[in-house]
Amino acid sequence: MLQQVKILTGRKAYEFHPDDIRISTLSIKPIQEQLQNLFQFQASAMATPMATFGEVPATYPPGFVFDMGVWLTPDEQQIVPIRFLHFEPRRIVIDVAGPSSTITPIYNHLQNFLSQLQAADGNPVIGEPRRILDYSEISAQFSEPLDAIFSPRIRKLLAKTMAESASGNEVVPVPTLVIQALSRGQEYAGTVNANEPHSFTLSQRAGSSLSESVYFSAAPLDSEIHLNYLNELEEALRF
Repeated sequence: MLQQVKILTGRKAYEFHPDDIRISTLSIKPIQEQLQNLFQFQASAMATPMATFGEVPATYPPGFVFDMGVWLTPDEQQIVPIRFLHFEPRRIVIDVAGPSSTITPIYNHLQNFLSQLQAADGNPVIGEPRRILDYSEISAQFSEPLDAIFSPRIRKLLAKTMAESASGNEVVPVPTLVIQALSRGQEYAGTVNANEPHSFTLSQRAGSSLSESVYFSAAPLDSEIHLNYLNELEEALRF
């Protein structure tokens, strides 16, 4: 079983059809102020949001960004930091420093507020999302080092080869796994950067020592499914 589990990030993107998010209406100053107060955001700005689930189309207004807010759960037992809320032309992205399950009530509260508003043509300012995407980040201590994915012969070869390239100093392999999901027949676009939102990434946690076996994992999963996957992976590494 994993130890020292920390859910660092839960993130959801609610994707909409074209023209189902009326950015111009949301950018009106009184609405902006109400949205900022809704979750006590410390900052807000009309700007192009950073690309979290893919490129953000160039439009005017470019989008709206709210940073560092808070959500108090209905039972008032937990305070959830909202790292950001992004309004893109076709997505609403909510990122929290906590489990993915806390995002749904945050979105529902937001939707309840927005449902009271209309654009100038009488249409709702947001429609119904056509799909929901997930992303989460977790750090945890494994009982085995990640290089256990290699056979003993491969580990020995890697250590020997790296030691030779390091002028004889003792070294050990420190792998980083980046796994992409592709459909059969789909053209491979090439290696992606670590923490790309549609890939599975597993690496040594920055700032930790190798002896601690603490790893950082990012995956296109909600945090509960993500944690189940890591527990199964941890068990598989032991055998």
